[in-house]
Amino acid sequence: MTPLRSAPEIVCAAAVDLKRPRSCTQSIVPSSVRIAPFSGLDEVPVPTILRDRRRRPWPIHPRRCTMHLKHMRPYQLRRATADNWPLLVPAGCVETHGPHMAIGHDTIIVEEICERIAARVDAVIAPSFDYGPTGYCLGGPADGTIDPDYTAFGDYVKSILRNLLEMKFRRVFVVIMHQGMEAPLALTFKKAAAELSSETALERFPRGWWGVEKLMKEAGDDTDLGRIHVHPMILPAASPPAGGDHAGYNETSFLMATRPELVEQDRLGDDAPWYCRQQEEKNSWTANVAHGEEMVDAVVDAWVAMLEGGK
Repeated sequence: MTPLRSAPEIVCAAAVDLKRPRSCTQSIVPSSVRIAPFSGLDEVPVPTILRDRRRRPWPIHPRRCTMHLKHMRPYQLRRATADNWPLLVPAGCVETHGPHMAIGHDTIIVEEICERIAARVDAVIAPSFDYGPTGYCLGGPADGTIDPDYTAFGDYVKSILRNLLEMKFRRVFVVIMHQGMEAPLALTFKKAAAELSSETALERFPRGWWGVEKLMKEAGDDTDLGRIHVHPMILPAASPPAGGDHAGYNETSFLMATRPELVEQDRLGDDAPWYCRQQEEKNSWTANVAHGEEMVDAVVDAWVAMLEGGK
């Protein structure tokens, strides 16, 4: 037996029957997993087989084997930052997604992807940014859409990101599945990241420090320059098969594969919104679990490859 992860949560859920209700907390632990007391993040022995989901002989609920920032105790936080674990920050919105899907899809799917990433690599998952800009493009509050004050949202984002940097996370990845990387949500995070890079550097060094050999050597890697990365959930390496739309073939399939209880295709009728029927063959009606699983696998594989590559 070799250590798989540093998260003690893995012990209480080495195997969880996905067919059981999500509220069930009882785990079915294989006899090969010895439950042992632990005194640190990396002292829980579990089979190597858990690391590769393709080799797992039993289904594992991703929510039971990942490390969440809001669940961590101070010693765990210190260990994670000292070991340079990446911090995954889900960002999305609350927006109507047709009559058949959860209005929180754009955040929910990122959360589900982050769970699966963190089940394969050492990573911490931050609390989500749920209330991102929507522009009321597809409806208002009565339809299930929230659009915040953009200035207030930007200030909030920057404040939280600053705190995450002060926690000593050196690799912060904001993960977005809403509107695109040149839309208000992504641009808000990009702007905050750029401002924090400059501001935190000037808090430590005088103006004109860049290029001064002595100061550059002193800074080394211990600055916040480039520590916050803003990426689409679907990285280029994942497409195809993964793709985007709005509550159509792709997004509906994503949710069917990860949170099927949040999809009700039988509520789709002739009056369904235009975005549900953008293609004759691939639409909200023909969305399916198989396509969703294929996309999820591709997305997670791409993220794991990037994180393990140290990018």
